[in-house]
Amino acid sequence: MRTIRRQLLIGLLAGTLISLAVAGVAMYMTASEEASELFDYQLQQIAASVPEDMPRARVQIGDRDPDEDVIVQVWDARRNLIYVSRPDLRLPLRSELGFDTIEAHGEQWRVLSKRQRDTIIQVAQSMRSRELLVLDMALHSLLPFFLLIPGLAVLIGAVVGRSLRPLQQMATAVRQRSPNALQPLPVAGMPPEIHPMLDAINDLMQRLEHALDAQQAFIADAAHELRTPLTALKLQMQLAERAQTEEQRTAAFAKLNQRLDRATHLVQQLLVLARHEAQPEPRVETVDLVEVAQQVVAEQALLAESKQMDLGVEFGTEQAAVLGQREGLRILLNNLVDNALRYTPVGGRVDVLLLARAQSLQLIVQDTGPGIPAAERDRVFNRFYRMTGASAAGSGLGLAIVKNIADQHGAELRVEEGPAGLGLKVTVLFARARPREA
Repeated sequence: MRTIRRQLLIGLLAGTLISLAVAGVAMYMTASEEASELFDYQLQQIAASVPEDMPRARVQIGDRDPDEDVIVQVWDARRNLIYVSRPDLRLPLRSELGFDTIEAHGEQWRVLSKRQRDTIIQVAQSMRSRELLVLDMALHSLLPFFLLIPGLAVLIGAVVGRSLRPLQQMATAVRQRSPNALQPLPVAGMPPEIHPMLDAINDLMQRLEHALDAQQAFIADAAHELRTPLTALKLQMQLAERAQTEEQRTAAFAKLNQRLDRATHLVQQLLVLARHEAQPEPRVETVDLVEVAQQVVAEQALLAESKQMDLGVEFGTEQAAVLGQREGLRILLNNLVDNALRYTPVGGRVDVLLLARAQSLQLIVQDTGPGIPAAERDRVFNRFYRMTGASAAGSGLGLAIVKNIADQHGAELRVEEGPAGLGLKVTVLFARARPREA
């Protein structure tokens, strides 16, 4: 791939040479037109200088000059040749007076025929000699321009190099930075033409800085949260090892399995959250929320049955298409339903509703559990946050994952009291997908 510097140099030099060529052609045409008028005037002057009292007894021959490019011939009234300057290049007498271009002796001639008293004077000049003179005049006129070409090439190279220097400075500034140095590049003093590129790079650096900060915070939080279940697992194993009776050993291993389940669930949630935070712009497709809701309810039906809960689903519309990522939306709804099933007491009720509005679709999960106090509803979407006195075991990541996926899809989350002030109602508002044009 050719560099910008090379393209500019080639383009500017080529443009200069083409301009000189066009100027040369134009100058040649102008010089040819002006020289033709000058040469015609010269022929008129030569014809006027022929003496009137020329002897007519015999043909007079002028002094032969090999460098002379003009032929002078004179005829009397009877059309007898009485004078010729070049006997080796005699031209025929023209029947018409004035200027004309004829062909003789294998070349073109510019001829002036003029009557002077009882004589006819004919003065001719070779067109080839005219063209050579015009070309010589044009070359002499263009010679200074051709001598300036090397200087122009050096000047163009210097200007292009100076113009591209800010790009080199910017590249050097980026190359010398460490991976952790994500401060914005300086825009002051840079040409306005590269401001959009600098703004784009600075915006990217800002987003990378936020992503790295979020990643470091995530790693720190994950390490802190994993420490507790791993410590509990180790203590539970020690208790199992010190068990004296079969009943104590069975109880210890049952508790150990619970600890393992909790640690496994935490790791799974961490992986899901990390995967979705690393994918800020999911691949967009048209997703049917009815199909997603049916799939999630079918997956959670066994857990609801084991807790003797009524897991219901109700569709207020048959057209529930949104633009998004199918797997992400499935995880969003699955976490909402799983969270509701965990915190709703045995024998309670969890409902999944899908309602259509003029400009949006509402995906609602409501339960008959203890709900969330109004003061804590804004905090439940923070990572690893769990309410004080929560009865169900959890990782504190379920609603954080829901928030992350909802933000990726441009959806709005609302946390409210359930019907009749009982339980919790979480609403996800999606924009309707526009139908594709045929």
